[in-house]
Amino acid sequence: MTPPLHVRDHAGVRAVLADPRFAVPAVPEDPRPVGGLGWLRRTTVRFSEGADHDRRRAVVEGLLSRLDPADLRASARTRAREVPAEAAPYVPVEVLAVGLGVLPGSLAPIVPATRTVAAVYLAGAPADATAPADNAVGTLVALLPGGDPEEVAQRVALLVQSCEGTAGLIRGALAMVDESGLSGPGLPATEVLVAEALRLTSPVPGTRRRALPGAVLAGRPVAEGTEVVLDFAAANRDPTVFPDPDRPALDDPTPGHLTFGHGRRPCPASASATALACGVLDALLEG
Repeated sequence: MTPPLHVRDHAGVRAVLADPRFAVPAVPEDPRPVGGLGWLRRTTVRFSEGADHDRRRAVVEGLLSRLDPADLRASARTRAREVPAEAAPYVPVEVLAVGLGVLPGSLAPIVPATRTVAAVYLAGAPADATAPADNAVGTLVALLPGGDPEEVAQRVALLVQSCEGTAGLIRGALAMVDESGLSGPGLPATEVLVAEALRLTSPVPGTRRRALPGAVLAGRPVAEGTEVVLDFAAANRDPTVFPDPDRPALDDPTPGHLTFGHGRRPCPASASATALACGVLDALLEG
């Protein structure tokens, strides 16, 4: 069996993400019915390739096009002022849920259900370990608008994929502020904090691809079927790209972090996620 290939440098990660000869790993067969975790995995854009991916991505982009990032930021700021500080990192899930059609009076189960699914969404856990996630997917499906099952799945996936990543981004930005010793007027703009937290804390630490026939990386062939592990956290600290890779560049951030991906399949929700995180941080850091 061919061992996994780990790619940690910025150029290598970009090359794999841009090359169609490196595909998203196939979703394992899952006998569970429509409305559960297996259905969600095999129906969402995250685990799709080819025509399925293109069609589902168009659905996601259509859903996101109805959400103004400025409105998301304002709503997140308002809601973050209303909840305990420990709950604030999950405010983006609530705000996004309302934007996707959940009635404001039905929000109580949204964060617990989303976190339950997010905990096993990418892990490939066995069926007996994911039964709670099946129920949680059902909860989210019931609360979101009905309609075409493929569109419903993309709504659920937007909540799930934004959950821990955005929460981690908010926590990372707060930790960076604590470590910097800056406060009040000395703090940089929230957008700068978020950009550097995306690079340094890598709330999405990486992803995987599978080599197809003819795959080549850095001039060397990669055997078909090789699992390719892309390390965003390491690439985001590549000293050939970032002049002082382990320190936050709060005065003049260097662009180019890979936390939102690159190439063929960049995250379609990057603007929304950034706006939501900024809104929460606006509230937590005000004053």
